Amino acid sequence: MKKLSLLLCICAMTLASFAQLPNGTYAPAFTGYEINKTTGSIITDNPITLYDLTDAGYVVYMDVFATWCPPCWSFHTGGHLENLYSQYGPTGTNEVRVLAIEGSNGNYASLSGTGPDAGGSATQGNWLAGVEYPVIPLKMSPNTTQFDSDYAIAYFPTVYMVCPNRLVYEVGQQSTANLYAARSTCPQFDNTQVDNALLLTSGGLDAVYYCSCSANPTVDLQNVGSATLTSATLTIEFDGQTTTYDWTGSLATYEKATVTLPQITSSVDGAHTYTVTVTTVNGVADPDTAWNTIASTFNVAISPTSSSIDEDFSNGIPSDWSNSDGLLQTYTLNGNHGTAVVFAAYNYDSGTTSELYLPFENLSSLTNPVLVFDLAHKRYNANYSERLRVLYSTNCGATWQSLYTKSGNNLSTSSGNTTSSFIPTDDQWRDEIIDLSGITDNDDVVIKFEFRSGYGNNVWIDNVRVMNGTGIEEIANDVNVYPNPATDKINITTPDNVLRVEIFNMQGQLVKAEAGEVNSISVKDLANGVYTLKLTTDNGTSIHKIVKK
Repeated sequence: MKKLSLLLCICAMTLASFAQLPNGTYAPAFTGYEINKTTGSIITDNPITLYDLTDAGYVVYMDVFATWCPPCWSFHTGGHLENLYSQYGPTGTNEVRVLAIEGSNGNYASLSGTGPDAGGSATQGNWLAGVEYPVIPLKMSPNTTQFDSDYAIAYFPTVYMVCPNRLVYEVGQQSTANLYAARSTCPQFDNTQVDNALLLTSGGLDAVYYCSCSANPTVDLQNVGSATLTSATLTIEFDGQTTTYDWTGSLATYEKATVTLPQITSSVDGAHTYTVTVTTVNGVADPDTAWNTIASTFNVAISPTSSSIDEDFSNGIPSDWSNSDGLLQTYTLNGNHGTAVVFAAYNYDSGTTSELYLPFENLSSLTNPVLVFDLAHKRYNANYSERLRVLYSTNCGATWQSLYTKSGNNLSTSSGNTTSSFIPTDDQWRDEIIDLSGITDNDDVVIKFEFRSGYGNNVWIDNVRVMNGTGIEEIANDVNVYPNPATDKINITTPDNVLRVEIFNMQGQLVKAEAGEVNSISVKDLANGVYTLKLTTDNGTSIHKIVKK
């Protein structure tokens, strides 16, 4: 884990937490051993088993920390977990349990604040004083070597909440009140019932289907009854019709299965809702109807929009866009950019990809159409490289062609590297312009961004526009770019002061640039083909399609 030595940066950052173990995952089994806070010995005759606690109906909070980690210490000394335990633990309302798990090289010296840990790192203080809940040092406990990998611990502190039905959620460093309120995420069910089931999540339905919908929906079915679940009837409501699906199998208590439901189709424009309800369990009516229904909403785009696209994500990712994997999030920045979309490659394993689909669009009303967006990225270092591609499809997503590809230093918009999770300032953004005129003969088009993580650093986009390319900032005065097509050079005449001239190829890569008061730019060394010329003056920016022959 390349970032475990840089946990300060993760722990101190204000960017919303991105769970390493996906929220709603089935919590791996775990048995730990508490340290005697007075003698430093491990209490081996009283193992703490996670499933014993959850099966008893408790919500379990696990604070995975390191004794050398300052943000861990700040969270610890804030008293939030102590308050949670005293108010809602065994001496309070008896609803929750709290476990502190030292996940690095903690020993009794570092936990008690008297010396370094087993790896020689200095401790932040006494982690045991005044703590009533169990403290479990992994390196001192038997049979706990799998915990790090099972729970995907990538930074300290990682604060998880495990629900009574064994699902785990990362809740982060929050106040006592917010930690307690996070319990509302957990399904509510009657654990005294013999036959009882829940529906947890749905899948197989993307946010948007282009041209028509043909999909295989899924739901996660969990047994929360004391008897083995061998059958369940699921009632399905879709487009005004009600059908049933009979599932059979074998699920022990708290086991869950992904159920693939019959394929659905639709050729109706607009939003659709697909609803599934558990009605019978093991041949009897489900006695506990809480969490028995789950619904998915998706869009079918049959008719492409003919309007321009201008999206600043101020209200999140719009419903007529699509990010079905959920790995892209919107985040509110300080400064002029407001809300932007972030792909958190800092936390995503190398090779992880995510796609953002623009609305289905007809380009015939646009003259010299361009895709314009703001980009921000700073590299972790040269060993970790992210990639961003823009692709388009003219056959409703059956096949895709590339418009733009950048990675490594070409993707970076800020010089140097940073080992902190990158959150851009106003001066760390760059305008990207992609010529779309080459696809206007195919009027109906789907465009998508494709992000790929190299486990390096975050990639941000904002202000995505599909528009006429004759004046992105509406330059009022005349601009003349000639000859076009050109063989040797492009001449530029404008009454404004020229600040910079840039030429991009069809993949969005910068191939030529001149700064200052220039009135021409050489294209002699460029390969024949279509390019985009971006002209920046003291009066704004304009985009021009040019041809080298």
